[in-house]
Amino acid sequence: MKRVPKIVWSLLACVICIVVTAAACLILADSGASSDKYMEVIRVIETTFYQPKDTSSLEDASASAMVASLGDPASYYLPASEYEEYKLTLTNQYVGIGVTTQYNENYGYLTVLSVTPGSPADQAHVKVGNMIASVDSIDVSTYTPEQFDELLRSYDAKETEAEKYFTLHLLNTQGGKADAKMKCELIYAEPVVYYILDSDANKANSSSSVGYLRIRNFDDSAAASVKTAVAALQDSGATSLIIDVRDNTSGKPAEMADALDYFLPKGDLFLLRDRDGKETTYSSGSSYLNMPMVVLVNENTTCAAEVFACIMQQAGVTIVGRRTPGSAQSQVIVELSDGSAVRLSKFEYLTPDKKSMTDLGGVTPDIASYQIEDSDLDVQLEAAKDALH
Repeated sequence: MKRVPKIVWSLLACVICIVVTAAACLILADSGASSDKYMEVIRVIETTFYQPKDTSSLEDASASAMVASLGDPASYYLPASEYEEYKLTLTNQYVGIGVTTQYNENYGYLTVLSVTPGSPADQAHVKVGNMIASVDSIDVSTYTPEQFDELLRSYDAKETEAEKYFTLHLLNTQGGKADAKMKCELIYAEPVVYYILDSDANKANSSSSVGYLRIRNFDDSAAASVKTAVAALQDSGATSLIIDVRDNTSGKPAEMADALDYFLPKGDLFLLRDRDGKETTYSSGSSYLNMPMVVLVNENTTCAAEVFACIMQQAGVTIVGRRTPGSAQSQVIVELSDGSAVRLSKFEYLTPDKKSMTDLGGVTPDIASYQIEDSDLDVQLEAAKDALH
């Protein structure tokens, strides 16, 4: 056999390199063009804008805009500074003092609506109805609840332990004053709220009590909390149940399925379908809660909660409130290398007959009810009571 000259091998290697490089360029052409455009805009801003700009803020803004361009409100970008806090919310935890607040227009202050037992606020003797005039020397009389929470978290971000403490200057409606010193801690927020409704019907017939169960989300431990709450309501004499999923915008399919399994008899509950058409079916077992139920929804009942209401309605449970949006998907979190993350809708929820919330146009209530602005009366809750009786 003739020996092949080295020059031939060299030429052959060059040809292979050219072919591989060309193929790679073709494969990456689309993404490369996008990357080049992105870097070009960054360079133009860095060299032309009249003020210097931090590159990381530009990257965050561009990432946020890219996800927002999908047109899906449930998909969004989380900067590294927000992602750690977001991960806590998925486990029903947050950094704070354990109060919920609302602006009181009559007095012009934030008013404490609830205090979590055992929280820093509870230990410092903050009471429901207290009004918050200031935090240390910072006047918070014009703050929203969100601005107030952000201010408190800014103390938690300080370096020394002593700097993390602050003093709330409190007022009450009788003109009394009090100071409460504390610092933020990791608080567990129960995903459910429950109690026996003190209605006229309940008073007239003590053997027929209505239990109220608000499910704030379907995140970690929600289903277990639902079961515990319903058992407690039954022990307190509840013979019927109002399940409130208004403003419930977060949840995991498995938690929602576990809750549905508790309420409904044996059968398929819902399916998840991904972009490739792969489907996963969730089903319920034979045991179920045998008591009259009504579900409350509104225009902010989304994602897992919207599917929950849809499946309950298909099982014959009366739905009261406002029509839901009709865009239920399940999301995943993709962590990025710099500590930020992208939350993206990955699965579409389907009913057992394979209809999506978009196909159905959302959940149409059996009894439509609208809240009255600037009214303390919960009209929808009253309509739910009437539906039970």
